[in-house]
Amino acid sequence: MEEDKKQSHNARMQRKKEVVDAAIGRAQEERGIVILITGNGKGKTTSAFGTLYRALGHGQRAGVVQFIKGTHATGEVLFLRKQGLDAAVQYHAMATGFTWNTQNWDADKRAADEAWAQAGRMLADPALDLVLLDELTYMLKYNYLDTEQVLAAIRARPPRQTVIVTGRAAKPELAELADTVSEIADRKHAFKAGVKAQAGIDF
Repeated sequence: MEEDKKQSHNARMQRKKEVVDAAIGRAQEERGIVILITGNGKGKTTSAFGTLYRALGHGQRAGVVQFIKGTHATGEVLFLRKQGLDAAVQYHAMATGFTWNTQNWDADKRAADEAWAQAGRMLADPALDLVLLDELTYMLKYNYLDTEQVLAAIRARPPRQTVIVTGRAAKPELAELADTVSEIADRKHAFKAGVKAQAGIDF
């Protein structure tokens, strides 16, 4: 009986290998892609920076624009600076913090336009292999930036450049443009249970 289980397992693994090998064989196109990481769950920015660090590990160059998060240095950015990796990464923060803190649409709009100018420059730079637009979805949701202008800039980027967009409530047009869409669900969060946000874990 034990031998039958082993043979059955081996047969399943062989079938799985054939499916995976066939998928790899079909995926022969080489180009940059658009990755959208959205949803209400924790970890969107963390996931995006994980991909950024992977790219840096392969000697690639990157650009980062952080919309919303900008009034304090996050662990991801501190790590870049401490490791001297900021030379390989062009970085800009919107620097107004969360829009509900300022409650000033005009000031937020000016900051968003400035941040988008930096993003547009990065999206047009063929020397950048990866561009991370962190929390960009909020700029579209609250109409700080024009959705069609943003989508057009992403479409017109250099063909080998990959773009990662993060944030909640992604517009359907952005999801349609993306090659890969990951949605992080919100099942439980320590903060909702009264646990204070922690350096190294939450920021």
